[in-house]
Amino acid sequence: MAAGALDTYQRRLFGLVSIATFFEGFDTLVTTTVLHQLGAELGVANEALFSMLSVINVGALLGFVPLALADRVGRRPTFLFALAGYTLACLATAATRTLGEFTACQVVARMFMVTELALAYVLLSEEMPAARRGRLNASMGAFASVGAIVPAALLSTSVELGFGWRGLYALGAAPIALLPLYVAWLREPPAFHRLEPRTPARALREAAALVAPARWRRAAAAALVWLSINFWNACAIFPFALYAQQERGFTPGDVSLWLTTGGVLQFAGYAMAGVAMDRFGRRRALACVLVLAAGASALAYLAHARALVVAGYLAMASLGGMWSIAQTITAELFPTELRATANGLASNVVGRLGMIAAPGLVGALGLRLGATGPAVALLGLAHLAVLPLLLRWLPETRGAALDAPVTAGRH
Repeated sequence: MAAGALDTYQRRLFGLVSIATFFEGFDTLVTTTVLHQLGAELGVANEALFSMLSVINVGALLGFVPLALADRVGRRPTFLFALAGYTLACLATAATRTLGEFTACQVVARMFMVTELALAYVLLSEEMPAARRGRLNASMGAFASVGAIVPAALLSTSVELGFGWRGLYALGAAPIALLPLYVAWLREPPAFHRLEPRTPARALREAAALVAPARWRRAAAAALVWLSINFWNACAIFPFALYAQQERGFTPGDVSLWLTTGGVLQFAGYAMAGVAMDRFGRRRALACVLVLAAGASALAYLAHARALVVAGYLAMASLGGMWSIAQTITAELFPTELRATANGLASNVVGRLGMIAAPGLVGALGLRLGATGPAVALLGLAHLAVLPLLLRWLPETRGAALDAPVTAGRH
């Protein structure tokens, strides 16, 4: 087989994890897309809706537990459990009647969803050729952008047919029908099989090594990458549908059109991120998207002309490949026995603190400033403060062999 070519299992794996990633994209944006309709049906003010988003994101913190288990019991069983749990929680959400019930179901769904997504990247990274890892990870991530299109594309239709926001959550449970295929076709990566049997005490010692002197900068850099990306997305991407309808006069049809268009551009953005990672390196690709993100969100939320608001949003949407950059960097920074745990700590614990804090900060600052737009534009610049530390602490991992440690000083 030619170098970098994929065998039958690798192609099948790519398809399986891409389907799962599609529904991760769906889940990420369905709640923010239906905020206006949800608030109207339940009689909830904006401040309560933003607080609800913060609570829901606590579920991402809880995802650290199953991810840590994936380094002990295996990637395959943990992924399958997360896939089943997410779909059932999504179905339960469609049947909720109060804001409390909705929030509780979505906390559970978010916990399983982030676990499923992180393990999809771990599975793909451990199975794919190093020379194509960046592009394949980004290509898989692009399916999240397709999934993110669905809520916006179907919102108006669902409302007109009387299904409302509940119909979208019922659709999110569709992967349960494919679970038998995942059980039959998904294998444990050879890299995990090569690990020696590990007792709970040994696993705990290995996890503690993440903050040891030889590795703490790497762990801190990964955490800051995730903190930056989560905070910016929760500030800028997630409130856009609500902001556009309430402060810029967009109709549900307008929102559907531009969020759908943004999803198409996001798909292309993932592809560009993959090429940039493999050609120019992970660090340069990351720095580029973080700088562009700050400018795009400022344009979208400060402009009053509809064309400029739309241009800013489309620019933001095209930067969705930042998620694949973060996942690829995290997978390549750590050895096999720590890979899922490190991902959980960086993404689900530290990183998701940004996603938890951001909606509440947007709501509070928006109340103080009298509008959501200026609040988001200001908070959308915050991640630039950590960029110098990222460039100092983050080693370049392009082409890293995942069974070998990355040299700390390699830039």
